[in-house]
Amino acid sequence: MKGITALVSVLTLVAAAMAAACGGGDGEDKGTPKPPGSATVGAGSGIAFIGTSPGKPATNVYLVDADSGDVQQLTDTEETEWWPVWSRDRQRLGYVTAPLPQTGGEGTPIPEDAAQRQLVVANADGSGQQAIGGFVLLQEYSGGFSWSPDASQIVYMTSDPAEEPATSRLSLVNVADGSEVALPEERLGYLPAWSPDGTQIIFGAFVGDPDESGNRESELFLMSSDGSNVRQLTDRPGPDVDPAWSPDGSRIAWWGQDPQTESSQTQPNRIYMVDVQSGEVTELGEGADPVWSPDGQHIAFILQQQPEGGTFQVAPNADIWVIDIETGARSQLTQDPSADLWPVWSPDGQRIAFVSERDNPSGEIYLMSADGSDVRRLTDNDLSEAMLAWTPP
Repeated sequence: MKGITALVSVLTLVAAAMAAACGGGDGEDKGTPKPPGSATVGAGSGIAFIGTSPGKPATNVYLVDADSGDVQQLTDTEETEWWPVWSRDRQRLGYVTAPLPQTGGEGTPIPEDAAQRQLVVANADGSGQQAIGGFVLLQEYSGGFSWSPDASQIVYMTSDPAEEPATSRLSLVNVADGSEVALPEERLGYLPAWSPDGTQIIFGAFVGDPDESGNRESELFLMSSDGSNVRQLTDRPGPDVDPAWSPDGSRIAWWGQDPQTESSQTQPNRIYMVDVQSGEVTELGEGADPVWSPDGQHIAFILQQQPEGGTFQVAPNADIWVIDIETGARSQLTQDPSADLWPVWSPDGQRIAFVSERDNPSGEIYLMSADGSDVRRLTDNDLSEAMLAWTPP
């Protein structure tokens, strides 16, 4: 996929923060997480996240109450856990787990044995953890799976680790009994996302032959939830990453790169939006990680500021912005010199949670009003925090 490896710029900033956590933090610890099963977070107020303790390579899933700031540890393993995703009914949480990591570039945790990556579902309080499905092909931009709206199934991307050359496919797994059905689509599918009404699945797929460097173009495709009626939704140069449905299912936002710029090291990430019915694509400007507001009127996103003579891959600053979908107006919500990442909307659309390094190099969770006002620190502990997931509306 052309330029796909250059799209990890946002994750690189987070990886550095998670590595910093291994050295400890300064200041008083006011938010020591409670052990699994010892606290209850109010309905609609829970924000799940991945946390790394100082000096430990393992990551676990935690839950913070957006009102009180109380933190509860949901999992307690010596493994690497990634990408918590809520079921639409808020009753279950899915995440990807893998054996203890080795250290990759820039301190990024990577599994020792990728073949052992596993999809796990648990109750909202962390109980009832159940491994389902097979090998999970994890992506830097997403956990590689999506819940059906009725929470009965999960679509995820999988692969045979022993297969040469490596390929990927999409598979449906029944949450109740673990039964699995491979979707018939033969393209190398990745990053699936279920439509709000449960009838369609958006996914990315490689197209065309590899170039001299082995890279391939990618496009977004739509299919019915049973794998039939596949149609190509986008047709443009460059990679298409992290598709996100609007709440009403009429549009899909994603991010990619400016195909007019030859150098993948200096070209900015850009956000695009497509009308599902007409196929009309609208470019929304520079940015990455688009997240729809619950009412579908705004998209929050990350924009990295490029230093003079620098590259977008090493830019030390990232801020949170919002786009008004009706007018196209863009508003900058955070302006701190440190990195502000992982924005998520509250279920009522009135607040946005995010991770920032402004007071702690390992990162803390903050809340602000949807217009960027009333910023307050929600957590204060020695965890390195990332990959936020607020309970759905």
